Amino acid sequence: MVELLITLVLLGFLCAVTVPLAGKMIRRARTFGAVASIRQVFAVARLQAIRRGANVVVVAARSAEGQIRLRTFQDRANDFSPLLPADEQLAAANCRQDSGTFATSPATDEPTLGDVTIETSVRFWKYGGTPDDLRGGMSFDTYAGDAGIADRVVFLPTGGILRPEDPSNSFLPTAAGGRGLYFADWSGLNFFRVTVDSDLTGHIRSDKYQDGRGYVASGWSWL
Repeated sequence: MVELLITLVLLGFLCAVTVPLAGKMIRRARTFGAVASIRQVFAVARLQAIRRGANVVVVAARSAEGQIRLRTFQDRANDFSPLLPADEQLAAANCRQDSGTFATSPATDEPTLGDVTIETSVRFWKYGGTPDDLRGGMSFDTYAGDAGIADRVVFLPTGGILRPEDPSNSFLPTAAGGRGLYFADWSGLNFFRVTVDSDLTGHIRSDKYQDGRGYVASGWSWL
């Protein structure tokens, strides 16, 4: 009986130690998967822009279930087709997906190149901000002076990006903020940012929020 009680106590102790650790490891693995998926969407869009010789845009949105959704489409900017019709010329480089609007549609609709929904383990959330806030969570806003063109990254055929213009949240990334896709695990324990730190090269970077340091690219610790 004594041996059985000792065994039960040891098992209880092991469970108390290993269950939180296992939960942390699972949360970490899922979050790393989300970081990798978002980076991949950006990287593929950049390569598509180079290959197609046209702007490629990634638009962020929240799904009905609160997930991060990233839709990629080709803009008509830098299209080398001669003598584009007037309506297509006006639509070129407008950073919007024009569909069913051209006189020659649907042959000239701007095609969707990808539509990815990130798993439910993460949500839009900037440190110090509000969970599920798309405005704060996707800080690539205002193009061509239009504040309504927001929540999107525009990759250019050069490999760089079109600079977002909103001075309040879309400046070059710093430890405190700036442009980026901000998200956290569902409980708000670990905060991340995927950003483009160079207009010219389109270099994609992953940062994590660390107390006392802000969003940094290395030296991460986990909660």
